Amino acid sequence: MTESAFKYRMGILGCPSYPHVAWNRQHLQKLKYMGFNTLQLNLAWATRPADEPLNLEDVVRMPTDEEVRLRGKTLPLSDPSPKRLEQRRRDLKNRIALCREMGFRTVFHFGAPFVGDINISDAPPNCILDGKTEERCLVLLRQLAQEFPGIDDILVYTYDQHAWLCNEFGPCPNCRGIPLHDRVVPFLESLSKQWRSLSPNGLLWWEPWELSAGQFFGCLEVIDPKGFGLVLHSNIAEVMATHVVDRWLRNACAIAEERGIPVVIEHWLGAATEELEPCTHLAFPLLTLRALRSIFSLSGIAGIKEYYGLLPDRYDSSLEATSLFFGNPQITDQEALGILCRRFGEAGDLVAEFWKLGAAGMELFPWEGTWRFRRLATHGVAHTLEPAEILGVPWHTPSWSSTRRSIFMKVEDGASDPWMLEDIQLRCQMAANKWEKALQVGEVAAGLLPQSCKAEFESGLKELRMIQKVALRYALHLRETNVAYVMRAYMEDEGRIPEKCILEMQKLLQRDLKNQEGNKEIEEALLILRENPRGFLERYFRTSTNVPEKLQVIN
Repeated sequence: MTESAFKYRMGILGCPSYPHVAWNRQHLQKLKYMGFNTLQLNLAWATRPADEPLNLEDVVRMPTDEEVRLRGKTLPLSDPSPKRLEQRRRDLKNRIALCREMGFRTVFHFGAPFVGDINISDAPPNCILDGKTEERCLVLLRQLAQEFPGIDDILVYTYDQHAWLCNEFGPCPNCRGIPLHDRVVPFLESLSKQWRSLSPNGLLWWEPWELSAGQFFGCLEVIDPKGFGLVLHSNIAEVMATHVVDRWLRNACAIAEERGIPVVIEHWLGAATEELEPCTHLAFPLLTLRALRSIFSLSGIAGIKEYYGLLPDRYDSSLEATSLFFGNPQITDQEALGILCRRFGEAGDLVAEFWKLGAAGMELFPWEGTWRFRRLATHGVAHTLEPAEILGVPWHTPSWSSTRRSIFMKVEDGASDPWMLEDIQLRCQMAANKWEKALQVGEVAAGLLPQSCKAEFESGLKELRMIQKVALRYALHLRETNVAYVMRAYMEDEGRIPEKCILEMQKLLQRDLKNQEGNKEIEEALLILRENPRGFLERYFRTSTNVPEKLQVIN
């Protein structure tokens, strides 16, 4: 293929919901053909899927003399069995050798400072100002370079998963009152300088997860740009299929360009995403193209990176769309559809319509309502008949406590205004309607597909039906909640419940019953509603605040 406008095109083999993708020549050759030139050597995901490395401590050990000097008694370490440690080390060496053979640049991704598998804390162990942690990280980097020659770059995150920084407003005696950017910049510069001495042509890429916009910009304006690069989410909050390139990202790229710092943007480049986890066959190539265009419009960016993982062991129309864009950033939706649909024969036009409707549903769905919409396919269709509520997130981090509010509607728990519930409800319903139309078109297309395309396409249909039913579940439960609110208000103000409210609730519950394919509680509720509407309100949708988490609509 022709040279892409992106200097760095970073891929990841496998993904957290499907990590067992073989590192072999066939898969690497496919990614190379598609235009990728750099591979991340590990998944680096908090749950350590398939025992993939997350921190330096997962693949290297301190020399004994340094361990005694720098560890002390209170610093936690990951504690894998020697057998697992050796297997991870063998896997990493084999992956590096294969990348070298196939001509890929390599990146090892890890969090520092490692604080162990603990809950988030305002004063975690391994504080970067404790006099030991920074030096410990430098020793581990030296061990990494010595024991795994062939790693070009390192990608470091400093605030998420198992690598937390202290809160300057918290209890840490080392960090109290010292702004985060005054602490993390010297730490990063020390790591960067060490890595340049070990890999002269390498870069330290920094992933500033969880920092507020102000903290991050404060770092960006003063950090030494030598041997340093940035890997950034496609917005301040998260990688999101339909919320790409916000003001934070534009500002970040502008400052980085002024300072000569290369920037790589993370996004979903294939079908598998954290938003739709564990779906791996449900692809939205038009969304991928639109996101890539938005990212490409940024001034001064150096590359693009997969955030979640790629599955080259199957056909993936989103990944194919990424490859088309690498070769031709000016490609239009229609041109891309024309190329992608050739393999579907006489069903090509129907598949194109299926993808258009699927993308429209994704764009209508209120992903920014709450972070908890992530992993949508796991949410199920059943719910209780207590009021629906929108949950925020439980994590106390700089970004969640500040800038991420600019993306997500709900970042804290607490009662939602009926208008917020209605907003989410209406958009969930619109998304469910689009996906229902997509399913109708897709099912016709499936009957006309060449045999070679059937299995993958039908798996995607099954996954789309799953998320369509979840979206409808939310729409119905949220509307039931608001109708019950109105019914109760009529009771309190006028001592009566209008027939129109009773009829609407009946229709909602009947649709809910069909969507759930049976639910005894709903069947019983319908009987009570018809016979005794007041009794219905006494038994169902009884509270409006402080509903236990297990009863919440977004869980």
